[in-house]
Amino acid sequence: MRLRARLAAVVGAVRLPEAVLALRRRGRPAWLTVLNYHRVNVPEAAADVDAGVIDVTPDGFARQLRFLERHFTPIALGDLLARLDGGELPPNPVLVTFDDGYRDNLDIAVPVLRRHGIRATFFIATSYVAERRLFWWDRIEWIAKHSRRRRFTLEYPQVRDVDLDVAGGHEHLRQIVKDRRHLDLDRFLTGLAEASGAPWTPAVEAELVGRLVMSWDDVRALRAAGMDVGSHTRTHRVLQTLPSEVLAGELAGSKADLEAQLGEPVQAIAYPVGGPVRDEPAILRALEAAGYRLGFSYGTGLQPLATLDPLDVHRVAVDPVLSHAHFRLLLSLPRLAGY
Repeated sequence: MRLRARLAAVVGAVRLPEAVLALRRRGRPAWLTVLNYHRVNVPEAAADVDAGVIDVTPDGFARQLRFLERHFTPIALGDLLARLDGGELPPNPVLVTFDDGYRDNLDIAVPVLRRHGIRATFFIATSYVAERRLFWWDRIEWIAKHSRRRRFTLEYPQVRDVDLDVAGGHEHLRQIVKDRRHLDLDRFLTGLAEASGAPWTPAVEAELVGRLVMSWDDVRALRAAGMDVGSHTRTHRVLQTLPSEVLAGELAGSKADLEAQLGEPVQAIAYPVGGPVRDEPAILRALEAAGYRLGFSYGTGLQPLATLDPLDVHRVAVDPVLSHAHFRLLLSLPRLAGY
């Protein structure tokens, strides 16, 4: 990482990223850049939950958008849908996206986006909005940070010893949800709180949800502010871990939730945790049955337009440790940036 940071600084000093992007803007578009964020906030805003989903500070976000304005042509979700019907994209197109449905998307990110005239797409995990529940990864992190026992034994999904003080201990708990097929998520989270001794209560969850998770009024306010809205499933489960009968509810159900609230078709989805689905026939069938036309993966890089798969659109993940020099290099010369 240090070597790449130094490389980014040297390349940036001679303004090579700007030169590369200027060349890209001269001809027909060959690449699509889709940026992916989760939260825009100060680090202190995640003191008791998952700090890793704060991707950039408000000042850093404004600086990144200024770079996009100068060197890219921002597009909206509708522009990409129109391309599927034979339309053309402008030179060097960029689409800004957000995942999950955090309230600071509306309170902090949207005003900055509007100042820069950029129409972003927000992918919402609908059950957390509708049921006023805390996102499972934030719940895991809250429990780990408030645990009264640093070492304990989990009984489900299998007996295992947990040590929260070892490196990667928190991530190991999140990985169980990401990897375990047919996991009963509520049972796992309840068992985790009980085994750790964390004082998790409905009142604690209600306070956290009110502060962190959008309401349906907030989602409608996104549309009123000129932003686009798509699906991020209902419960943010990794699609590859779900049985086929659950897939329909996660995919078609979340789409129906949003359409009922917004009164308009929802045609795009971002996959939770973002693994590609091109080799997953059951998932592809469920996506098509639900009526999605666009599907976005996560952290997969710039998208060559010549090989665009509508149900596997690549995105660039914005990282909280990304310097501005590295951001410029990532969007212009991704291989040098280590992508």
